Formats: sequence, structure tokens, C-alpha cells
Amino acid sequence: MADENKNLKNEHGKVFFQWSFLEFPHYERNRQWYAWLAVVVGLLIIYSIFSANFLFALISIITALIILLFHQSKNEVNFKITEDGILVNAKFYDYKELENFYIIYEPPQVKTLYFEPKSFFNPRIPVDLQNQNPVKIRETLKKYLAEDIERENEPLSDQTSRMLKL
Repeated sequence: MADENKNLKNEHGKVFFQWSFLEFPHYERNRQWYAWLAVVVGLLIIYSIFSANFLFALISIITALIILLFHQSKNEVNFKITEDGILVNAKFYDYKELENFYIIYEPPQVKTLYFEPKSFFNPRIPVDLQNQNPVKIRETLKKYLAEDIERENEPLSDQTSRMLKL
């Protein structure tokens, strides 16, 4: 798919790579996972009752509902690497706005391209590589952005999320 797009142009210049991926990874969760979630939330609620912190109980319940509902989303993200920057759905990031990139490639679990924005207030941009060739993507991005070669592991938040199937 990436090779077909090399001749395409849009308002952000030539498109080098283009693909789609799910907004959130989907994990197989068995009944045991849901039972553990219920136990943890139950313990948090019991703790909040004994400590008379009812707001904490409400926050625990809302967090559990968000985890259950939010990650059932099957929204697709359309991603493009162009000569002027990257396009994530309708949001364009000029290369000038990005500090660097790095690729964590440990198939089959982890195949992710990360972009670090220069602004402290903008979050890291993770991009699932799917079946894309990471070497070709790296070669293309190195022409426009610095690569953070010191990063050898995915961020702790992503590791924890994968481990807990969140």
C-alpha cells in the first residue's frame, strides 16, 4: 500500500507512506480479567467507605466504566507521512513541531512508531506500524527528523497498558 502512494500529492506535499490502524489496541479479555477488575473496584469502594472518601468511590466507579466503554471503540486512525510532516486523521503536525521519532519493533507484540512533540503540553504520538516496513519508514523520516536512538523500550505507560490489557 505504501508504494502505491508515492506518487500521490496533497496539500502537505508528496505522501511517502499511508495506512490505517485502530485507535486503541484490542486485547482478548476473559471472564477472569473482568472478575479481577470487579474485585479491585470493590476493594477501592470498600476503602473509600471506611475512609469516608465518597468522592474516591465515585472516581473509582467512573474510571472502571471508562476502561470498559472507552476501549471498546473501533475507531480507525488514518495516518500519512508526507514531505511536510505527518497527518493523523485531520490533525497535521509539521516536522518543525516535532522533536524526534523512534521506533520500537519487537514483533508480534510491539510494532510502534513514536513522535515526540517539541511542546511540553502536547502528548507523545504513538503510531501502530501494522505490517509496514520499519526500515523504509525510518530511512524516510531520518531525512526530516532526528531519531532518538537511545530509546530501546516502549514507554512504561504502554507496557503497563499492554500487561493489564487496558
